[in-house]
Amino acid sequence: MTNKQLFSVFLGLLFCTIFSHGAFAASDDISQIARNISSSTVQLPAMIAGFAYLSGLLMGVTAVFKTVDHVSNPVQTPIRVPVIRFLIGGALFALPIITEAAVTTINGGVTTGFDYDAGIVGSISGIFNILGYIPGVGGNFNSILSSLIFSTSQVPALVATVAYLLGMLLTVSALYKTRDHVEDPERVPLKDAIIRFLTAGALLALPTMFDTMYNAINGSGMGAFGTISTILGGAGWFNSTQIGSIFTGFSGCTGVVAITADVGSVLCKVLASTMALPGFLTAVAYFIGLILGVWAILKIRDHVNNPAQTALSEGVSRLIAAGAFFALPVVTMAMAFSITPNTVALQALDRANTGFTGPAPTCGTANSLDQAMACFMDDILGPSHVLLNFFCFCAGTIFIMIGISRLTKSAQEGARGPGGIGTLSTFVVGGLLMSATTILRAISSSLFTGVGITGRSTTQANLAYTGAMSAAETAAAYNVINAVLKFMIVIGMISFVRGLFIMRDVSEGSQGASTMAGMTHIIGGALAVNLGPLLNAIQTTLGITAFGVTFS
Repeated sequence: MTNKQLFSVFLGLLFCTIFSHGAFAASDDISQIARNISSSTVQLPAMIAGFAYLSGLLMGVTAVFKTVDHVSNPVQTPIRVPVIRFLIGGALFALPIITEAAVTTINGGVTTGFDYDAGIVGSISGIFNILGYIPGVGGNFNSILSSLIFSTSQVPALVATVAYLLGMLLTVSALYKTRDHVEDPERVPLKDAIIRFLTAGALLALPTMFDTMYNAINGSGMGAFGTISTILGGAGWFNSTQIGSIFTGFSGCTGVVAITADVGSVLCKVLASTMALPGFLTAVAYFIGLILGVWAILKIRDHVNNPAQTALSEGVSRLIAAGAFFALPVVTMAMAFSITPNTVALQALDRANTGFTGPAPTCGTANSLDQAMACFMDDILGPSHVLLNFFCFCAGTIFIMIGISRLTKSAQEGARGPGGIGTLSTFVVGGLLMSATTILRAISSSLFTGVGITGRSTTQANLAYTGAMSAAETAAAYNVINAVLKFMIVIGMISFVRGLFIMRDVSEGSQGASTMAGMTHIIGGALAVNLGPLLNAIQTTLGITAFGVTFS
């Protein structure tokens, strides 16, 4: 039985069963349709077994005739021909025993804990419990993401069902290939039958295969929920060292999401209403891993059947990519911890600590342009910081997913191939984005003294001459200067992140990107967030520290 015949039989059985069952009801979502398809195929294994039983009968009849032919003409019909037909006929009669043997060859007879029905859905449910303190999680972008996740919760079960049916059909095909090999070993090599048995066992024991792919990446053995909750639970997205005087006691966005009267709270609400995005990306990666896992098994079979047409690397690379997608939180943690301190608590502190602070103006009674400028920047500085951090984390996760997917490409892709500089930079930039605050502070510390994990950039202005100015005029000048400094911090952080994106585009071979532009954004961003120290350095170089504006 050829691959085309096998696939045709499978599709015919599947479609007839599905459409006779009415799987596609008008009110069903994707999850319900997947459940309907899975439940409508519950009798297909018995149908395949019945088909094998009938084939076994026919095989037994032909074995009897071949026995007669052997007695009549032993030279033309060797004894091995009727013997193998009797054996294959018996194997087709006992197809469940053969399939069980194929499964045991892969998993040793021990079932694993990979749960199709719960899978990522259970993990994502835990994520929404972690994020349960976020107001409005049921009526915003988070609700759309959660709906997409739960509406596809039965897709893993559908993949498992299809793989199981393919495994049974491949077992039947393997038995026929074994018969063909014994009857004509020159035309049909033994490997054709063996790889079909092994492929069938892998598809029938798909949970074991998926566990193997996952544990190849996640050596710690931490479950999906554990890795997701670890990377997100201690992220500290709502925290920032940028504390505004309008919300005394609030750090960044903590507590601000309940306030609706200012721009800062709008930024915080954007963060609160998209907090499910990392979990959603993890769910997408999980589903991609399911498909790649099955694809990898079939590619390895194709390699054994025809090594010249299908390289072994095509199957192995898909196995690795599937494991990396299953363990996406582990991969993202590895990339982030390669740059940041390798504990979640310190990583959360990193995201909350830029090392750049400024004086808080007196707001609430602003009746002048300078006060309005100062209060506006004081209001958005912290929220801008935490929102940018969250954006960087999500963008870094997407970059890492892109990098993993490129492991399945061929070397002919060049820079975007599995070993290309574009793919390597995609992983590196993904890790840098997840640690953007740390990298920015490291560059600042390399340029100026006193900027580090505990140090702060000197961003408080001091006017050398205030004797002829009234207190109100002095306060107005300070308000303007402080607003400009905080504005430059925000612009500098955005510019720094933009520089990382440009550097990645350069490695990809993008025509519109250049190394000079990327480095300009990176260095310029670091200088912008350290405008105070930069001006001090220039004044010291020019010898004009005794007058003008200094920073302390």
